[in-house]
Amino acid sequence: MKQDDINNMEWRNPANWTWRGPLGLYASKRDTRLIVPKATPMMGWTLNFAHPAWVYVVAGIAVLPLAFEVIRRLVQ
Repeated sequence: MKQDDINNMEWRNPANWTWRGPLGLYASKRDTRLIVPKATPMMGWTLNFAHPAWVYVVAGIAVLPLAFEVIRRLVQ
């Protein structure tokens, strides 16, 4: 079985979703993708919260406003 098949099988497994609504969270250690379609794909994308790199993505997003504020103060 190819990894793409495993990823799709994991994405379809309801046990990997908190709920399958538009705000549902996805977590599967067997799925190698960091970003996956929402349970309803037309609603966009979500992070795979079981992927090891998600912590760095969330930390980067959290630090971004702080970096902008520091730069803004330095330029003044």
